[in-house]
Amino acid sequence: GLCPERDFKVECGGFSNRPVYSLKCVPDTSLLVTSGPPDSSLQVWQVSAEDSDVIKSVSAIPTENGTGQPWAKIATISARAPWVLHGSRLDSVQITEVESRKNVYVAASRSSEELSGLAFLDCNTLLLCCAKGQLCLADVRQPQSPLEAVSVPS
Repeated sequence: GLCPERDFKVECGGFSNRPVYSLKCVPDTSLLVTSGPPDSSLQVWQVSAEDSDVIKSVSAIPTENGTGQPWAKIATISARAPWVLHGSRLDSVQITEVESRKNVYVAASRSSEELSGLAFLDCNTLLLCCAKGQLCLADVRQPQSPLEAVSVPS
């Protein structure tokens, strides 16, 4: 992960003109992905080479239901290619290839439950946590299958 003072140092101001609620480094690249208000879109940034500390905007990843949605929760992995897992609700979870901005996976869910977090368990398995505590598993190899709720002992 990123470490302040080692990987970056903010002396004044910042690198983004919008609030950053989540920041993830894309493994094995010099890319960062951020999310935050006013919508659920993602911003992609590049950290310059070692002789410079500049973080510059590379692109934005729009989401289908952008405006009015809570900010997107994000997770990154670089197994096959640099991917970002993102979504603000169960019915908006998807994986996007960071560099091409192409959708790789869209979760099948009829629930619009708000997400509190999400993660890659490995390059094929996703864990999604709803704000009300329900956990769901998804398999990237089966994009049309519905999300499976995981039973958690109370």
